[in-house]
Amino acid sequence: MNMKLFIVIVLIIPIVASLSSYILKNKRFAEYISLLASSLDIIGAFIILYFVLNFKPIFLFNNAIAIDKFSAYLILLVSIVYFLSSIYSISYMRLAINNEKMTENEFFRYELFFNLFALTMLVAPMINNMAVYLIDIELTTITSSFLVISEVTEKSIEAAWKYILVVSSGISLALLGTILFYLSGNIPGSANIVSSLDWTVLGSNAVYLNEGIVRIAFVLIVIGLGTKVGLAPMHTWVPDAYSEAPSPVSAMLSASLENVALYGIIRYFGIAGKSLGFGYPEVILIAVGIFSIFIGVMGIIYQNSSKRLFAYSSIEHMGIITLGFGLGGIFGTFGALLQMLGHTLTKSTMYFGAGNFLHKFKTKNIKKIKGVFHIMPKTAFLFSIGSVALIGVPPSVIFISEFLIILQSLKDGYYLIAVILIGFLLAAFISLLTKSGSMVFGKADENFNEERGDFSPFSYVPMLLPLAASLILGFYIPSGLHNLLIGIVHIINFKIK
Repeated sequence: MNMKLFIVIVLIIPIVASLSSYILKNKRFAEYISLLASSLDIIGAFIILYFVLNFKPIFLFNNAIAIDKFSAYLILLVSIVYFLSSIYSISYMRLAINNEKMTENEFFRYELFFNLFALTMLVAPMINNMAVYLIDIELTTITSSFLVISEVTEKSIEAAWKYILVVSSGISLALLGTILFYLSGNIPGSANIVSSLDWTVLGSNAVYLNEGIVRIAFVLIVIGLGTKVGLAPMHTWVPDAYSEAPSPVSAMLSASLENVALYGIIRYFGIAGKSLGFGYPEVILIAVGIFSIFIGVMGIIYQNSSKRLFAYSSIEHMGIITLGFGLGGIFGTFGALLQMLGHTLTKSTMYFGAGNFLHKFKTKNIKKIKGVFHIMPKTAFLFSIGSVALIGVPPSVIFISEFLIILQSLKDGYYLIAVILIGFLLAAFISLLTKSGSMVFGKADENFNEERGDFSPFSYVPMLLPLAASLILGFYIPSGLHNLLIGIVHIINFKIK
């Protein structure tokens, strides 16, 4: 197989889908070309993963593109959400046109940037140079901000501007951190000059970097890219953007983009660990992770909006994943990687369910959404099971990942962290289950005038597929996935033997 040509084709497919749908201005064509593009890209992601697992890492274009197991895993996670969101978009946008009077211009602009946003996220894990990676992350901001204002309202415009300003400020700090990483290998008079920003070069020459500069640079990277991830206290844009964006976009922002941004932090985490020893970067990730879990859980407890509820759940999940990487070890890192997958699967399900609620009840207010089981039984059933899976009740993949992270904290003697984490998880469990239960099982409003029944299969099949995968993985993790994650653990944290 000509891998160079194959990667180019994988990346060109979303561009073709975007441009053709925008130029031809045919709604049905636009819907199905996006679905075809995402279908081809998820097949491509599996082929890339197969090649990397069974042969060797992929290095192309003078090492500008470098795909190892970690990169291939992220490409697959992005492709999964791209595929699911393209199915769900068919239902969501048809309803938006009929119910909310979305204009044709808004629809075709959505189709244009939907595929381009997916493209920018697919590219990020392939890029070897960290400066180019940051440019690509900024492109994800540009493409997704147009999607946040798919339906132009005062609130969506305000959310998009807040998103751009806060995240761009964060990326500026990440850029400063990247420059410092470069300078850390270019100290005048040093016997070992490391003149590159390729993570492969920095990683293999990390022992030659200036430790004092690396300490400052890593903090800037965590703050800067942490803003894009939605880690507290840099999370302020997340609830507004996720709430105002169309639900398929909310799913992509939460279930894909957060993982892609966190990928950059973890690449630098490995380099900083090799340079300084893992104690320093681990403490930073543990602190940021715990604080993010705290803010996420507080947001869940005091939340009255269905979509903002899951935005705060995303902040909590990113905190748990960051904590897992910070704890390190086999269990902590494996648990964090598995939680990335669980977050991808369950958060997609919940945002699609919240989108169905919004179209049926015309509100995001949790107190006004009642009796969904009597009004939309299929959506209500999947949403109920999804809520249970999201909060880590067995059997679900999130239960296993959170259990492993707690196990690592106990294994390392961090008993207080284990107690705090268990307390936060219980608080999130009670709050999220109570709010989901009130929407699904509450008594339906007698004055509810909308037509009862679920929307088309395009509205609930994308909920069913990831939910089924999440539950199956709660019972059984295939050896291929297990070996892949173990391989990534050794890439991130080389001290593990």
